[in-house]
Amino acid sequence: MLRSNTRRGRAPANNLDVLAMFRLVYSGEGATQPLVDDSSLSKEQKWQLHFDRNWQNLAPSSQTKWLVYLRKWKKWLDDHPEQPEGYLVFPSSKVSAFLSHILADCTASSSKDPHGAVKSARKALRHLRACQAGIPDDEAKFPSQPYIAGVTSRAKTATAEARQCEEADPSCSASTLSNEEYASLLDAAMRFPDKQGGLCVAAMVSCGLAAGFRSDDLQDTRYFMELICSVPAEPLPMQILALASNAGKANQDAQMTYAALANHRQPHLDCLAYLSQLVLYQINVSKLPLLTLIYQNNMSWRSYRMFFRDPSMATSKQTYYHLSTMLMKVAATMPDTLVKTKVMHLMRCSGTVSLAAAACSMDVLRVWGRWARSEGVVGKSYLPKSPLSALPATGVLAGFGNNFMTNHAFGRGTVAVPVKWIDSLVPHARVILQAVRLRNRTRTGKADFSGQHCVESTLYLAETFWQSSPFMLQRYGLGWWALQLPTLCFIVGSSSFRQFEQQVMNAELEWNARPLSPQMTEAFDKISKQVCSLSEQIAHLQLSVNGMMQPVHSQTAANLSMPTASSSNTQARAATSPLIELEAQVGLSSGLSSVHEAVDEWFTGLHGFPAPPLLCEQAIQRGQRLSKKAIDNLSRRRHLPLRIQALATDRCWPLKKALAVYELVMQRHSLSLAELRDAVRLSSPVRHPDAKGGKPAHSQHVNRFLVYHLLASANSQRGFKKQLMTLRQCLSAGSNVGSTSN
Repeated sequence: MLRSNTRRGRAPANNLDVLAMFRLVYSGEGATQPLVDDSSLSKEQKWQLHFDRNWQNLAPSSQTKWLVYLRKWKKWLDDHPEQPEGYLVFPSSKVSAFLSHILADCTASSSKDPHGAVKSARKALRHLRACQAGIPDDEAKFPSQPYIAGVTSRAKTATAEARQCEEADPSCSASTLSNEEYASLLDAAMRFPDKQGGLCVAAMVSCGLAAGFRSDDLQDTRYFMELICSVPAEPLPMQILALASNAGKANQDAQMTYAALANHRQPHLDCLAYLSQLVLYQINVSKLPLLTLIYQNNMSWRSYRMFFRDPSMATSKQTYYHLSTMLMKVAATMPDTLVKTKVMHLMRCSGTVSLAAAACSMDVLRVWGRWARSEGVVGKSYLPKSPLSALPATGVLAGFGNNFMTNHAFGRGTVAVPVKWIDSLVPHARVILQAVRLRNRTRTGKADFSGQHCVESTLYLAETFWQSSPFMLQRYGLGWWALQLPTLCFIVGSSSFRQFEQQVMNAELEWNARPLSPQMTEAFDKISKQVCSLSEQIAHLQLSVNGMMQPVHSQTAANLSMPTASSSNTQARAATSPLIELEAQVGLSSGLSSVHEAVDEWFTGLHGFPAPPLLCEQAIQRGQRLSKKAIDNLSRRRHLPLRIQALATDRCWPLKKALAVYELVMQRHSLSLAELRDAVRLSSPVRHPDAKGGKPAHSQHVNRFLVYHLLASANSQRGFKKQLMTLRQCLSAGSNVGSTSN
């Protein structure tokens, strides 16, 4: 159930009895000097100035609101003749009694905002009292009066209690529409028996949510449409339709402001699709002479409103009551009861929450909702004059997200609509457009560029109508209002429409299934690789920093948990110091299991680390000394890759063939990579730690052929390991390994 203040807009047309209270004058005890004539202004002119400032210049919505409470004031005094001074807002005790009556009514009706009602009644009486001459000055400020302040305090307490009671709705969506509720409300509007009212509600809700319209904006929205530009989005440009308005609550200066609308990604949520159906219904069924008046250069077309309950009311501003009643009647037909605390402000609240959920900035929200008027000249005079100033919000509310400039996959927009089909909905529109363009260009009559833009926008809406028609037929079937048009029925029943329908459906499926943008796909791939590399580096750095030297497989390291604050700091240090990266690699070489990994690690680097020789060179250039552990680790790792590279170079083999030879040796003799590394290292010349320069002496060499002999003649893995251990002991003792073995 939608809750609406049904009193709004129901004030009688004849308010003379209420307005007569503004002329009352107090002449009792303590009365101030009444208005008198002087040389510049008469007392009537002085009173008129007070009346204009306190009543005549108020917004119509404010006048309607204050009239409700002024009539209550008059009725309450009629029921309580014992109150002194008649309808005068004096003394304060009488005002306090009236406000207490308002508070009691709100409490009895279980109102959730008694304080708001008391405050509104107090403001209405303040405007009335400002025009009633003679009241003492000490009674002028209502909030400072003890009696009135007491009622206000009780009203605040009553409001808090009402909102904290068990029956209060704790839902966070009491004033907004969810996606499901939004779609259900649009479906109910399209199926509503009164087609004018249903289409009006569908267009009003969808456009109000996309543009952030207030109730005042919707009541006075006219046919000031303009297809302003084609935003160069990818992969398909985005068409922007602007609605202009010089009315509304926040537009006291009557400046022309604009709101942008764009096609929604999902056909059943497309605001331009519903707007096109409303416009075409009014042209073809309601017979609104919009295009004819533009062709005749008759400016009366500018008085037509878009949202109205009955064609007879099309030229006058709608009231809150008319539009809210239509919306509540449609909402009552929904399958699930819609319980909300807002009616005409529901769309604006929903759009604001949707933008906030999409992480739009506060600056974008202010511009979109026309809240930027407090930002000075830019927000008041420049930004409202261009609908593109809130383009990020338009893209988000159109369903394409924050990256709409690269993700505008609007499938049905790629299908061309036959020109004859468009002309069947808006007959002679192209002829009228050419005539208006010629008239504006040659200045043969009064220029009407807004009329030209309106015709152009109508043609675009007719194209949008056809592009969304397959989905409307699929969703609403024979209950779709457009099937009552004979021309449209003839087209829909043709084979060409069936082909067109299939093209539109296929385009939607294709564009929704494909990657939204090649640029975004490439960016996502790059980010994924960077994240994987970062995770590996963090995992390896954690192992090194914590002193964990156990073997770690590369796939296991990639699947470790996300970094902590300490690991992030370690990674930051490693990124700036090659020495730390080199030290971190010390514990990683033991995690390798194949010859191919050992070669890749040495020449190109693994796990996101650069090659060890490069890190060693960078550390030396920075004057950083390597630890003994790092030197030993580099010595163990370098011999095998260099030996494989030398074998491939000497015999002119591909590197893969040399790798295969060593892989075969390791598999045939059941060696681990560490054992193969030691074997190759022991078969190479090893310089004594105390040797300085020159060629190594014979006693400082290891017989390189010994290891090959061991690899070829070992009968078991245990025998090789035993002999290899003997070689290590001899090497550490500095003895001649060759003679010992012999």
